[in-house]
Amino acid sequence: MIRHLHPTDSPGLLQFGQSSGRGEICTLIGALHGGPSGFPTVKYASIALSPRAWQSCWVKAHRGRIDGVLRAGPRSGPQAWEVAELYLRNTKSELALDLLEQISVPAGGAGAHRIFIRIPTNSDLFVHARRAGYAPLYRESVFVAETGRTALTKLGIPDHPIRLRPRIEADDQALFKMHSGVTPIEVRMKSGQTLKDWSSSSESLSRKARDWVLDLPDGEIGALIRLNSIRSGHTFTLNWATRAGSELPGLLATALAESKDSQVSTVVPEYRPALSHLLVTLGFTEQAQYEIMVKPLAQQVTEAQKAFAAIS
Repeated sequence: MIRHLHPTDSPGLLQFGQSSGRGEICTLIGALHGGPSGFPTVKYASIALSPRAWQSCWVKAHRGRIDGVLRAGPRSGPQAWEVAELYLRNTKSELALDLLEQISVPAGGAGAHRIFIRIPTNSDLFVHARRAGYAPLYRESVFVAETGRTALTKLGIPDHPIRLRPRIEADDQALFKMHSGVTPIEVRMKSGQTLKDWSSSSESLSRKARDWVLDLPDGEIGALIRLNSIRSGHTFTLNWATRAGSELPGLLATALAESKDSQVSTVVPEYRPALSHLLVTLGFTEQAQYEIMVKPLAQQVTEAQKAFAAIS
């Protein structure tokens, strides 16, 4: 069985770091910054000393030796959990099945309806994830440009200004409607079809990310741009309604405006090929591909409900 990471695991983490392979899983932020990397020993040693932090970390150990480390927790709400990181001892790849399967217990106990994972395409972990109950949701590509300035030059100046405003909480219903209109039904059925499901499973670029929306003349929302800039580069995501398709070049220009000479990266799901094609035209290169997978969890019934059946 897996257990929580404990302060007494610090020596074991040092030994584990010396014999573990690259990470097997990453978040959206991780994918935008190069994907899974080697085990961050110092980071996990710090987590082990923080009771609040180690509650989101689990280990698989045998006779005091750590063979696997997993970090997981809610995405944006309690209904949707995500495995953020998974590290395995080099000779223990089969333990991925146990870790991915057993994390369902604490997730379900915390009220989660589903768990998401993001793994590199063609990863050996895919088979273990399927056996643990995770189903493919969609594939996404990470696109990178050395500078946003070059892409902006190729894009040119839009023939009319794009007027955006900051996102507010009252936009959620309209944004969910836009999301439902452009997301394939197969994806929505597996990831949740209610406003609360969508809100809980939304991914953020960072706590300091800025969200901007495009209003359509009829009051509906036509696009959502999420931006985050740090010293190492500029990241963004872009989603738009079908009716706002003609605004895509202008929306992309807005997303790139703050990047200047910094490296720029974004992710595009496979069902949004128009954006992928436009990015390639502007000089972006496809750096990596990831499989987004999800596992549905049984929902607990808190109270039995009486029902009357007709007798014929």
